[in-house]
Amino acid sequence: MKKRQFLAALAVSTSTLAFPSLSNAFEAMTLKVASNYPSTSLFSRVQQFYTDQITQKTDGKVTFEWFYGSALLKATDIFPGISRSVVDMGFSVPAAFNPREYPLSDITLPFITTNPGAASMAFAEWYQNTPAVQQEFKKNNVHLLLTLPAAENVLWSMNKVQTAEDLQGMRIRTLLGPGAAFTMLGATAVTVPYTDAIDLMSRGGVDAISTTPFEQGVMDGLHDMVKYLSPAADMGIFATVMTGINLDRWNSFSPELQKIFTDSSQEALMFYIDEQSKEVDKAVETLLQSEIEVVPLDPAEAQRWEQATREQITNAYSEKASRVGGNGPELIESFTVLVRKYEQQSPYTTGIDRYLQRKGAN
Repeated sequence: MKKRQFLAALAVSTSTLAFPSLSNAFEAMTLKVASNYPSTSLFSRVQQFYTDQITQKTDGKVTFEWFYGSALLKATDIFPGISRSVVDMGFSVPAAFNPREYPLSDITLPFITTNPGAASMAFAEWYQNTPAVQQEFKKNNVHLLLTLPAAENVLWSMNKVQTAEDLQGMRIRTLLGPGAAFTMLGATAVTVPYTDAIDLMSRGGVDAISTTPFEQGVMDGLHDMVKYLSPAADMGIFATVMTGINLDRWNSFSPELQKIFTDSSQEALMFYIDEQSKEVDKAVETLLQSEIEVVPLDPAEAQRWEQATREQITNAYSEKASRVGGNGPELIESFTVLVRKYEQQSPYTTGIDRYLQRKGAN
C-alpha cells in the first residue's frame, strides 16, 4: 500500500470511530511518560504528536506528564521503570540499554537498510506478525506502542577514512551492530554515553563518533568539531526507538481506548517519516555551509566492509535469539523481506547522498 493510500485508509478508519459522548466514554487520567531524549529531539516531538492525538480523540480525558532528558529515569532505567510501574509510558532503545531483556528487538542490524521509513513500517508489521517478539515485551510487563528506527549511521571523524585499513587503532564512540563491525575492522569501540563522547572528542579522548543518526549529529554540531564525515560503508539503520506502556495499565484500558492508542501510533509513524526527511534536508543545508569534508567510500570498498563483518554480526544476533528460544536466521529473513517491500513503496535518499547531489549541482 502506498503511503497516500495508507493515510487515506487510516483517515477513514479513524473517522468511523463511534464515540458519541466522549466526555463520558473514558475515565480521566494522566499518564507519566519518561525518556532519556531531550524535549527538542525529533523522537520527542513525534511522541508529543502521538500523545496529542490521544488527548484530542479522548476529548481531553487522557493527558500526559512528561519527564524528558533522563529527568526521572536514566536510559538504562526507562523500560525497567515501565515494567515496574514507576512510569506509565516511556521511549528509549531497549535493545541497546536492556539487551538481556530485549535481545530479539535488536533486529535493525547493519547492512539491512539505509531507509528509516521502510525500517519503521517493516518493524511495525514484523512485530504484529511475530509472536516471539510480542512475548519478549509481555514477559517484561510492557506493551509496545510505537517503533521509530533512527536514521542511517555515519562516521564523524578527525581522521580521513577511505579504506578499512584507515580504521586501524581508531577509538570510535559506537554502540550496537556498528560497534561490532568497527571492532572487526580494527577500531576500538568506546561505549560511553553520547554526551560524554562529545566531551571526549573535544579533549582528544576519541577519534570519531558513530551510531548517531545523520541529522542528529548535524543538529548537535558535530560538523564543527571534526574534519571528516563518512557514510561508513552504508551500515544503515542501527537502532529502533520504542515507545512502551506498562502492560497492566494497558490491560486496564477499554477496547475503545486501546484502539485510539493503536490508531494514533500509526498516524505518529507517518508523521515521523515526513519529519525525519525534513530534518535530513535541513541538515544537508547546514553541511553545505560548513567546512567539513564529506568522504564517500568506493562501492567496492563498502562491499568489502560488509563482507568482512556481516556474517559475524548475524551470527551474534542468532546466538542471542537462540538463548531465548528464537530462530535468528528466520527472524532476520522475515524482517528483511518486509523491509524490501517497504523500500519499494517509500524510496529514501540518505543524508550524505543528498549532500553530494546538492554539492555537485552547485
